[in-house]
Amino acid sequence: MTAQHPPQTSDLDPRVARLAAVVECQQQEIERLRAERDGRLLVPLAEGVLVERLGYSPGEAATHLADLAARTGISVAELAADLVAGAVRPPRSPVAVPGAAPDFARLPGGNAESSALLEEVRRTADAVAVALWQVQPDGALGLVAHTGLNLLDASRWRHLPVLMDCLPQRAARERRPHWFPEAELAPAVPLLADGHRGARAVVPVTTSRGIAGVVEFVWAAPLPDFPPEQKRRLTALAALCGREIMLSTQPAGALPSTVGLLDSALFARPRTDESGQVADFEIAQVGEDFADPHGRRAADLIGRGLTRTYPLLCAYGLAERAVEVLTTGASAQLGPIPLVARTGGTATPAMVDVRITRFLDGVRIGLTVGHDDHRLAQLLHNLQHIARLGSWEHSVLTGEMAWTEQTFELFGLPASAGPVTWDELCTYVHPDDLPILELFQTTLLAGEEAATVFRLIRPDGTHRQIRAHGEPVLSDSGELVAVRGIYQDLSAQYQSQVALNATRDRLADTEHEAQRQNRIARELQQVILPSAARPVEMDGLEVAVRYRPAEQEHKVGGDWYDATVLPDGRILLVIGDVAGHGIGAATGMIALRNALRGLAVTGAGPGQLLDWLNTTTFTVNRGVTGTALCGLYDPDSRTLTWARAGHLPPMLVRDGVAEQLPLPRGILLGARPSARFEERVLRLRPADTLILFTDGLIERRGVLLDDSLDRLAAAACHAGADVERITDQLLAEATSDTEDDSCLIVIRICPPVTSA
Repeated sequence: MTAQHPPQTSDLDPRVARLAAVVECQQQEIERLRAERDGRLLVPLAEGVLVERLGYSPGEAATHLADLAARTGISVAELAADLVAGAVRPPRSPVAVPGAAPDFARLPGGNAESSALLEEVRRTADAVAVALWQVQPDGALGLVAHTGLNLLDASRWRHLPVLMDCLPQRAARERRPHWFPEAELAPAVPLLADGHRGARAVVPVTTSRGIAGVVEFVWAAPLPDFPPEQKRRLTALAALCGREIMLSTQPAGALPSTVGLLDSALFARPRTDESGQVADFEIAQVGEDFADPHGRRAADLIGRGLTRTYPLLCAYGLAERAVEVLTTGASAQLGPIPLVARTGGTATPAMVDVRITRFLDGVRIGLTVGHDDHRLAQLLHNLQHIARLGSWEHSVLTGEMAWTEQTFELFGLPASAGPVTWDELCTYVHPDDLPILELFQTTLLAGEEAATVFRLIRPDGTHRQIRAHGEPVLSDSGELVAVRGIYQDLSAQYQSQVALNATRDRLADTEHEAQRQNRIARELQQVILPSAARPVEMDGLEVAVRYRPAEQEHKVGGDWYDATVLPDGRILLVIGDVAGHGIGAATGMIALRNALRGLAVTGAGPGQLLDWLNTTTFTVNRGVTGTALCGLYDPDSRTLTWARAGHLPPMLVRDGVAEQLPLPRGILLGARPSARFEERVLRLRPADTLILFTDGLIERRGVLLDDSLDRLAAAACHAGADVERITDQLLAEATSDTEDDSCLIVIRICPPVTSA
């Protein structure tokens, strides 16, 4: 068989040879262009590596890359290729620790990237071991990643039940870090890697929704102390572990548990048609507290389409609004929408409010169902009466005005007289406030929300200070059809009408509207919350209260307190902080304070009182959010029953030692309609001191919360036994570098009086 040899160029037809030369030239050009393209792609990647590794700005990274290429004599593209290759090269083997289990992949969901990150965190902290637990739905802690632990330790600490007393669970429950320069200073509880008796740091990993996990650092030897800079660095390293590792261990398509979707809402992902347009949404997950209006279980909802599950809500535009939210990212609201709800097999008319927000790759849909319940209606009526609120609505099309019963009471008019019309309202307003009223009405008729404060002159000649808030009502086509709102009587919040008039006259011609409202807010707070009240003795208690306003006038906030004896002999002790600043925060504070005072006479416990107060933030005082701590002290048994709504716990000083009380469950007011507030009971002893405060007393720029609390505790321990001295010293200790209002209540249990 004769061997075949490729033809030589000289043997080819000249035209074929020319064609072969052209093809070869084009192939070389293609390779050159491909190399240039790859180089252009690698240069930005290399610059990103320099930004991440060396902390350069993008401009500095580009300059540094060019300088390196010039000094080494190679092209920028070649140098970029080397840098990128080095950045993605598998990480070097971790430092060997005797008996350690360095392979993170042995844990479910683990991977080499997470192992390398945790090992890098361990080296950065100069620790011998690091462990990361994730909070499970039942409150237990599950070991997600570790480095430096032996297999026995990893197995023993794989699952930490919620009732197990150990440092990670304590950090999760108390929502604060624990720092131990040496193991002997730790409480008598089991210790991770107990073969090492050095320093330990246990840091919770937090998200906007709460505690997501806990990281523990272990050192081989004791440390002199944990300075603030080291605490900040370890806190940042713990946050890095939680963000990068816990999210990376989620299975494909699953929702990360760290986002805390387990609330009263459902999550739906879009379904697209052949053209790529969103045709429907598929329900992917249902929150633990989600209540389906038709009584269906979560298992019956997951996997179903939104239009099939809620056809009536979709007829009102639910699906279309969900597409808009997914596209624009702006939240949307629908309702109230009438439908028939089912509870326990019983069908009842209900109104549903819908709120849609973009979440991950889909939308989060919350449904709030309101039933026509006579008891609830009566409660809301009583709350409106306590808060001195009245509603109104003016039809732009017909000119008719509608008032609620409380509005007639505010104006001092009988219901038989009929409501005051839009045009007649000016005859009931103080002449000096007519421009304010005219601006209020003009703004509303222009289709915008408006709020103001004016003086009302009632038919009997008495004056009332009224806060008015209004909003436009638009048709489906966007046409203004009505304006509606509320009137609130603020007269009880002023010590006298003369003081109010003097404040208004002094500010009317010298301040802009925003400055004037802030000044009024300051006057409101100074009248309601005097800055230095004398100590009050209440049946075995000495109580001293202090309110310190913010130094900057525009920072006037909603801090408040109350201490009063109830008809049943118990003592109501309350402290709180309404979110925001200015007149809105001040009036919101007054509304909550007055409502709680009225509700407290019912004899209900602090948990129920906060439950009712939370209801008012969704019905009467919409838009108000804030924290509160409510306590009821029984002088006979010396017991304090207390609950909190997102507020800092009290600090107890006993036998010269100050410590914060454990946190009961309770989120802030106005966050969730179905919130529940856990009660705790504290039995106090003679000479005990209890300190209640708002966050303005301890929050400082650049200072860790733990350090501020330690500083407050130290000051409380050395302030003596006089409540006035304690309050003044604590307030003076916190005076520097503060930007917010501060409230402080100091309560001391009086020792029994002994006869001579």
